[in-house]
Amino acid sequence: MKPSLLLLFALGSFTAGCSAAPKVLLAQADTPKIAQVKAGTLKTANASWWGFDKDDATDCLQNAINSGVPKLIVDNTGSDWIINKPLNLVSNQEIDFADGVVIQAKKDCFHGNNDCLFSGKNLTNIKLIGEGNATLRMRRADYDNPKLYTKAEWRHGIGLWDCSNVVLRHLTVTETGGDGLYLGAGSTGYNKNVLVEDVNFDANYRQGISVISVDGLTVRNTKMVNTAGTNPQAGIDFEPNGKGQRLMNCVLENCIFADNIKGGGVDLSPAAFDGTSQPISITFNHCSIKGNAVGVATNPSRITATTAVTGQVTFNDCTFDHNQISLRDPIQGSIHYLFKNCTLDFSSGKEAKADSWRNSPIVIVSKNPPGDHPIGDIVFDHVTVINDGSDPISLQYHNKSTISDTITGDIYLKQDDQISKYDLAGFIKKKQEEFQKINQLAPAAIDPNQLHAPATGGARAGNNKFYLRGNFTFLQYAEKGEAVTINVTALKVYAKETTVDLIDPSGKKIQTYTIPVTNKPFPISFTAAETGLYRVVRTQGFSQRIDITSANPGNGLLCDQPLDFLPLSGRLYFQVPAGVKQFTIGVSTDSTADVALIDPAGKEVERHNGVNSMQLFSATRADATKSEIWSIDVSKAVWAVTVNMYAPLAPVVSTNPETLLLQ
Repeated sequence: MKPSLLLLFALGSFTAGCSAAPKVLLAQADTPKIAQVKAGTLKTANASWWGFDKDDATDCLQNAINSGVPKLIVDNTGSDWIINKPLNLVSNQEIDFADGVVIQAKKDCFHGNNDCLFSGKNLTNIKLIGEGNATLRMRRADYDNPKLYTKAEWRHGIGLWDCSNVVLRHLTVTETGGDGLYLGAGSTGYNKNVLVEDVNFDANYRQGISVISVDGLTVRNTKMVNTAGTNPQAGIDFEPNGKGQRLMNCVLENCIFADNIKGGGVDLSPAAFDGTSQPISITFNHCSIKGNAVGVATNPSRITATTAVTGQVTFNDCTFDHNQISLRDPIQGSIHYLFKNCTLDFSSGKEAKADSWRNSPIVIVSKNPPGDHPIGDIVFDHVTVINDGSDPISLQYHNKSTISDTITGDIYLKQDDQISKYDLAGFIKKKQEEFQKINQLAPAAIDPNQLHAPATGGARAGNNKFYLRGNFTFLQYAEKGEAVTINVTALKVYAKETTVDLIDPSGKKIQTYTIPVTNKPFPISFTAAETGLYRVVRTQGFSQRIDITSANPGNGLLCDQPLDFLPLSGRLYFQVPAGVKQFTIGVSTDSTADVALIDPAGKEVERHNGVNSMQLFSATRADATKSEIWSIDVSKAVWAVTVNMYAPLAPVVSTNPETLLLQ
């Protein structure tokens, strides 16, 4: 009979936020075997040798890991291994989880924003392997409850930073408060040689897998499914934090990206990279992408990057089941995209999405291409689209841009067992002509001193849902001594503070205001110290929907650059000055909206429903001798709407025609 010792573990305290009444728990440890492990005579050990308690086995399992035994078997004791805080991995160790083993995060624990179930930093030679059915589970629903937890998106199942020679195999990682697997790194660091095989990342809070920095990643026979909780909510997201990190030598094969209903199956967002970053290399072989909000979504280097990151992203023999490929700002000379022998099934049926903008199988978006480079470097090598015969590809553009001849290849349309080749070259040529027309339009510009206020003002009648999205400048004319009130309303989108600056006609900041997110008007009131144009300016990027208006005569939003809105519905008014016979205004969306150009009598002059790109609205006036107030009417907007004013119009728009600044 093997000798053993009964050890008393006083477990009266836990990590912050994980409380319990002080108690003494009885657990059994096999000290002779532990001694042999310490001496190096035993190379394989059972975790239960360090004791086990069905209510809380944290210290038992952490002590077993800390032993450094080359092979640690987390044995099936008949109860879950309940863990109250992150378990820290060590180098040169294989952890095998026996069939039926569940590592379960303890209730009311893991309150730290970065509390992972398993965590490793600067380690090498790590293996986490399941035998049969082994599960790593946290408590996603609890972490999503603001009454119980501070909101965070980093309570990962497995978090690794700058680790090398890693193997994860035959596991289910589920219900985490962040990613199933997070491959993080320092600002110039990276993980190296990571193998993920036969793993099920199911129902995690942020991503199945987040790849921040890696050189050598193989993901094989793995599912990344049912992500829901906080953005991006993708199956897998390649998103570095700094330009010194890496996305190199990544191969994903025979993987399933499915039912991530609010995010992408695959997100590629190297926005932190630029031309100094290591080239990207990612290949998907024989993967299935279905049931996601979008199949593949890409975002390249930021518009501020002087040079863009380069590299290759390949999808080989992959299937897209009613899941769109969306490539944003794929510019020539940057990442080269290759889709080879892929099938996009957009046949009619219950699986088809209702939103038409999701139903276009392939969408290329030109919004803010870095360095104004032309859109290009996309090859479709024998790609088959199954649909109703409509165009398999669309190009959405929001401002000036160009499209190169480097979008090439063979796309085949399949309908009712009939296959035809799509005229991709003809599509590109047509879009080049459209771009040329837009590029010739000059943005509206005016000297503010040429603007004047109408004789009277007046409170806006309704029309209070044409919200702004990002940066804006609101102009307000005032005579010296005039009392002015400007009402700013913030409708919450994200948990971010919104501030605006009040600036006088000479350019001096008068005051900064924090706008409460109450969806109620916040008054900015002042008495003009001098005559001229006062400004309310938001320099922040997108935080909340903002409505701004004033009953004082002579105001409006400056629109000398593209102006972004998040309208629920409504009209945006603008002046057509006397002497202007023909004019054009551009409206674009990143999703879809119904838009109409309305004349001063309220008559529709031009309408386009389902606008999902840049749409030009033009009119010719029969009588151009007088000034008139026209408007753009927007309805059924899914998300962002961008307005471009072109010369000879005055670059001022407003939701209140009674107070609009005039030229």
